[in-house]
Amino acid sequence: MRRRQLSPPVVRPASPTPSLLLPLCRLVSWHLVCALTARLVTELIPVFIPILVKLTTTFAQQKRLAAKHALAATAIPAGITNPPNWQGYVLVVAMFAMLLLYSWSFQWFFFKVGKATIIVRSALISAVYRKSLVLSAQARSRLTLGRLTNLVSSDISQVERGVTNAIVCITIPVQVIASIIVLVYMIGPSGIAGWAVVIGFVPIQLWASRYLVRLRGQAIRYTDQRIRATREAIQGIKVVKAFAWEQSILETMQHVRSKEVG
Repeated sequence: MRRRQLSPPVVRPASPTPSLLLPLCRLVSWHLVCALTARLVTELIPVFIPILVKLTTTFAQQKRLAAKHALAATAIPAGITNPPNWQGYVLVVAMFAMLLLYSWSFQWFFFKVGKATIIVRSALISAVYRKSLVLSAQARSRLTLGRLTNLVSSDISQVERGVTNAIVCITIPVQVIASIIVLVYMIGPSGIAGWAVVIGFVPIQLWASRYLVRLRGQAIRYTDQRIRATREAIQGIKVVKAFAWEQSILETMQHVRSKEVG
């Protein structure tokens, strides 16, 4: 009797870890590109305005000296030129256009960022709500109402702020490089010293931000406890009033709150 050969078990490839960043980027990619462009324009225009001011001042000085020599009927020195009037009009119109573009890009940046954050917030709240409807009993015991409230009120708000901060973090290096170039052009190599001092404080700012993130992570645990205690007190308000437990529950909430903020 021939033995039946069993086929080898089918090994299914492990499913990749789901990513939340990529779907959100696809959802608001166009708004982020517009906001990034507007932010770059907003950051670079104040850097280049001093160049226009310097050119306008130089034009006015040269015109004044040329008019002074013309009134005195003397020859204009070799180092002084008499620029045409159209250059002054071009400089004034360019300065006005840059200020107008700055105002428009500033408002457009906040409009696009606000629209992107609203879309991200709505998508995340909808995802949390749909997930909460299909939780098992075991998962529901671990994911309390206080934690769900923190996800909606605190964590999603941090994601909202992260959208704006990510755009700012991208544009800051461009602004720094452009500022260094303009400073070297305006006042020479000594302008690098000022930016060296600013860059020197970057490690201190990084340490402070990490310290604040660590403190916030510690406070989230007490926030969950406070919300859970508040929910239980409200749900059992009849028992609380019947046994006069108001003071003890209030002291418990104040104790948890002091740990949260302290």
